Amino acid sequence: MKKVNADDVIELEKTRPGFNKYLIYNTEFEISERFKIVDPMGYGAYGVVVAAQDLDTSEDQEEYVAIKKIERAFEHKIFMLRTLRELITMRVLDHENVLSVRTMIKPESKATFDDIYLVSELMETDLG
Repeated sequence: MKKVNADDVIELEKTRPGFNKYLIYNTEFEISERFKIVDPMGYGAYGVVVAAQDLDTSEDQEEYVAIKKIERAFEHKIFMLRTLRELITMRVLDHENVLSVRTMIKPESKATFDDIYLVSELMETDLG
């Protein structure tokens, strides 16, 4: 996962109500207004990860999450299987060393469902 700077986050024009659109390291991110991007974390072969504040939590307890955008998740069979394995692992394993999926951001429609947005707990470090 390569690190990126906060300068790599550009807010774009909204395309649908209730969602904000950003350009993060040459990747379009369209996420719910529920989340406020705090910092781009990095990018890799399968997507871009950002740290975001969950604005639906109580004011006295700020909660931060990681949002991973998996681009073109269904383009190649191998990529699709790897993504499916990752989702199953994150949902089934209940262990302190395995990230869990909190939610997935729903696509605008089935016809435009190409990208997957995973919301998980935010870890301060990675295995690198």
